[in-house]
Amino acid sequence: MIHSSNTPQNTVYLRQQMQVSQELAYFDHAAVAPLPRQSALVICQFAEQASRGGDVAWLDWSKRVEDLRRDSATLLGCSQDEIALVANTSTGIGMVAEGFPWRPGDNVVVPANEFPANKVPWHNLARLGVEVREFPVEPSGEVDLAALKQFINARTRIVAISWVGFVTGYRIDLVQLVEIVHRAGALVCLDAIQGLGAFSINVKQLGVDFLAADGHKWMLGTEGAGILFVDAAHLERLQPIMVGWNSLEDSFQFNPSATKLRRCAARYEGGATNMVGMMALGESVRLLLDCGTHLENGPIASSILTNVDLLHEKLTEARYCVQLPADGHRSGIMTLTWPGGDYSNARKFCLSQGVVISVRSGRIRVSTHAYNDAHDIDRLVRALNDYRKIHGK
Repeated sequence: MIHSSNTPQNTVYLRQQMQVSQELAYFDHAAVAPLPRQSALVICQFAEQASRGGDVAWLDWSKRVEDLRRDSATLLGCSQDEIALVANTSTGIGMVAEGFPWRPGDNVVVPANEFPANKVPWHNLARLGVEVREFPVEPSGEVDLAALKQFINARTRIVAISWVGFVTGYRIDLVQLVEIVHRAGALVCLDAIQGLGAFSINVKQLGVDFLAADGHKWMLGTEGAGILFVDAAHLERLQPIMVGWNSLEDSFQFNPSATKLRRCAARYEGGATNMVGMMALGESVRLLLDCGTHLENGPIASSILTNVDLLHEKLTEARYCVQLPADGHRSGIMTLTWPGGDYSNARKFCLSQGVVISVRSGRIRVSTHAYNDAHDIDRLVRALNDYRKIHGK
């Protein structure tokens, strides 16, 4: 276990756990991250145990899932009773959207450039007479919180917003956001999938009301395993939309007459969980915690921002047009373009060179984690340069 806050030591240790770094320069963490060694090993062990022994190891699996709940609480700065383990971000946001006590004429405020996971659940409330008020966002991704105020009125119940923009990487000022929303009498629902695991957050200190994030991006987990935070103050307000045996107190008594729900966020989980996915995510979260991801201005965030600065410098020197948020709003995501660029083919060429990137909204998107290093960055720049030399663009 790593306890030092020394950035190089932590990131070197993290890189050692990322087998992908032996073959690829991986810059696609804003899409789906590769698994650390231990997380992959847990999946293999689960498959072996389940194939040879059925549910004989079930109690151990269950304990490890509860370890994830505990570690997720450490990651967020909350009580583990405020953590529900969910399938993905959409499920978590949907639980908030569908479980909230809406009245006809209420509204929810959402940025216009949100990923569909944080738009569709709110628009689906039209059948209940709930209005979705979308406020415009600059092409740069900058969220003007002063402009946000103009869209909040007396009927606004929730402001639903991403911590980090999935295309531009713009990271909002959470302190200012929560202050504005709470002063107006509304609640904050945060889509944290593009920030959690990369940057520290303390939901209790900030006053965030709800938060959802799948684990398959910056938390280095699998798809289909995520977390939902519900502040304890809202536990009775947010009704479970789908209950099951595991929503009950003393759920493992399997009492057919039981009706009393758990007095914690686990009441939202319903039935059986994705054991293997949660166990793998648990290993990844523990690794990140060991490397200090939960520490304010800690080594994970520091290394990510150092990588972003180096990427910006080298790509600018190579005459790419780099789109990057201002200091204080940067994340692990940046985008780039060049005149006449065929970005889909450029992505395919880079993949043939062992460099993994994405294309989003007509741009190359590069998303770097803390374990990436200068060698990875050089491979990326070289692959892009080689593509342009070959294609004359």
